Amino acid sequence: TPDPDHLSGGLTRPELLKRVCEHYARGLAQSQEARDYLESRGLGSVEMWRAFSLGYCGGSLLKTVPKGSETRQALVELGVLNARGKEHFLGCVVVPLEHPELGLVGLYGRRLNPKAKIRHLFLPGPKRGLLNWQVLRTANSVYLVEGALDALSLWVAGVRNVTCLHGTGGLSPDLDQFIKRSNVREIHLCLDTDRAGDEAVEKLCEQLGGRFKVSRVLLPSGSDPNGLLVNEGADVLRSFLNCAKQISADNPKPIPDAEELPLTETTDTGFTLEFSDVVYQVTPRPPFTGRLQIALRASLRDTAGRKRFLDRADLTSSRARSALVKALSHQLNIPRERIEAHMFCLVDTAEEWVHAFDEDEPEIAAVQPLSATQRAEALDFLQAPKLVERLLGDMEEFGYVGESKGKILAYLIGLSRKLENPLSGIIRSQSGAGKSGLSSLVAKLTPPEDLVHYSRVSAHALAYAPKDAFKRKLVVMEERVGGEAADYYIRILQSSHMIRQAVVIKDPATGKMRTQEFEVEGPIAYLETTTNRHINQENASRCFEIYLDETEDQTQRIHARQRDTRSLMRLKRSERESILERHHNAQRMLDEVKVVIPYVHRLTFPTKWLRTRRDNERFLCLIEVSAFLHQHQRVRKTVTGPKGDTIEYVEATLEDYQLAYDLAKDVLRDTLHELSMSARELLDRARSLDGSFTRRQLRENLGWPQRRVTENVAELVDMEYLAVLSGSNGKAYEYTVVLAEGEQPSPIHGLVHPDVLRTALCGKALANA
Repeated sequence: TPDPDHLSGGLTRPELLKRVCEHYARGLAQSQEARDYLESRGLGSVEMWRAFSLGYCGGSLLKTVPKGSETRQALVELGVLNARGKEHFLGCVVVPLEHPELGLVGLYGRRLNPKAKIRHLFLPGPKRGLLNWQVLRTANSVYLVEGALDALSLWVAGVRNVTCLHGTGGLSPDLDQFIKRSNVREIHLCLDTDRAGDEAVEKLCEQLGGRFKVSRVLLPSGSDPNGLLVNEGADVLRSFLNCAKQISADNPKPIPDAEELPLTETTDTGFTLEFSDVVYQVTPRPPFTGRLQIALRASLRDTAGRKRFLDRADLTSSRARSALVKALSHQLNIPRERIEAHMFCLVDTAEEWVHAFDEDEPEIAAVQPLSATQRAEALDFLQAPKLVERLLGDMEEFGYVGESKGKILAYLIGLSRKLENPLSGIIRSQSGAGKSGLSSLVAKLTPPEDLVHYSRVSAHALAYAPKDAFKRKLVVMEERVGGEAADYYIRILQSSHMIRQAVVIKDPATGKMRTQEFEVEGPIAYLETTTNRHINQENASRCFEIYLDETEDQTQRIHARQRDTRSLMRLKRSERESILERHHNAQRMLDEVKVVIPYVHRLTFPTKWLRTRRDNERFLCLIEVSAFLHQHQRVRKTVTGPKGDTIEYVEATLEDYQLAYDLAKDVLRDTLHELSMSARELLDRARSLDGSFTRRQLRENLGWPQRRVTENVAELVDMEYLAVLSGSNGKAYEYTVVLAEGEQPSPIHGLVHPDVLRTALCGKALANA
């Protein structure tokens, strides 16, 4: 019998198959159809393709092999080419199979065409080779699945100790030999839940002969690992892998547990228990002191949720539990004993969930003391003569171009968390203008121990947080809509710096009602983003409103930066990790020192608007935070406090006022004006048009979408800046400008100009000299 591993022309099987697989790997890179197929099967991970050297046979191998050559003859002997000279795996995704000692010895192919009569292909002859043997060499346990795509599905889901059978025929000689010589002691059979899978389990138990601890993964009826990955996702597939029952050598059917263990899935708001017949969705309801209130939804699995039960109950009450069991049994037509068994598991899971909820948030790794080098680098940064320019430069390194005033203001808002009265900000723009990018950038530059970053907050989440969960933290809300439910508590933390509430609860010892107080401490610095044109005045009056640049010039800057990131220059830029480390360490080195504004009584502020009672406080805080940032460039001074203690402070300089003035003047103009920013932009353009005009003319002139033009025209008409000259249904409306330019005084006229303040202070200094 000829040696199957030695071929014509002195070629060997591993050597030639390696060259074939390299060609197929290039074929996968060139075939969009093959890549789309793998993506549709949940196997679109490029990392996985490279790890397993996946390929695609598109029929181009023949072009690389001369006719009549020994190599072509060797490919026929291997079976890569059939007797007619056609490629055996044509139209297949190809997975290489290896022998631990011999190397590449086999191939598996899966046809892309779902209508193909034969969809699974191997090289002719015995099915040789293993998948993923390298990882299994040191593993104590292994997941065994039917086919290569199922094994790759587990790998994508994060389970690396997996290999496959070549179908349902049991262990191949190579796999049987490998497992006997490996460190594997436990085998989890993750086979399809059909008749062929059940028969394969029986055969495998005979082959394994009691040498291993064997269990079977309890997949849903009629399912397979790849199907679960595609239909339910990696998390669900992983959860099923944890549901396994031991199989005895004598009886290959799963050994029943004393009690059925449900599939449990927990979320931030509750948990789900899936038994074989009933699914329970449980939402615990705070407060959790002295009681365990839940909202319960139960449904039968085989009715697709059509037969269901809804109720609320206190699980700490025996009477309530008994009533709940009785109602569930009646409504779902399930024996009471079985519902009682479910209830024991439900109560235990609820207690565990509440215990995890009550525990402090996972602590961020303790901040290690800064090394001498780190302190020197941070101090060098903080003492830089043009510190604000360095800040802007670092922020540009993260790709955020332009918006210099918005970036510095947002950064100072985040830094103000260390002050007595921190600042808050709302970043406003249309969708896609970069508001989320700016808030995320400020969050990145903030030390993780001082940051709380949310996408959504439920109504009472802040009120029941640990007492110091937000104290002196920067709270970033991804979108305004995500925090609307908790608006009230956010405003309390902004203004009063403490949430204090009293809740009536039942004392578990006496059964009587009593009052329980909860406290959550501030203060917080707060930053959120929104696309809404109109903001609740209660929220707006507590925040700086940061409008982003939506001009075409800014768009051009962004496009240039995006192109720049694809150029060679990006490889020469400093590492972003070093920038983050520098900012984190620099902010950690800022002491919570007091700030005094020596010229504060010379300052003025607009008084026409009622909301300026809060805006003036924020403007003074902006001066303070600038001085606070520059504290290592200021002389530390001391004063004796009322209790005889020494208080250290730094003084704000004219440069701090200049920065605050430059940042706040535009914000004040935008927020105190009775018109929105977009409406003012449209009004300016309307004034440049001769005579009357239509919405279409405005749209073409501004390049805005129709909806934006309509909204802003409506605002200007309502505020009597524009008047309707003519128009009706079916006829275009014509408008004209009513008010002349400059009729409303600018809000910044109430601020002292920095040059005026400088002159006044210099005159005072000369008078005192």
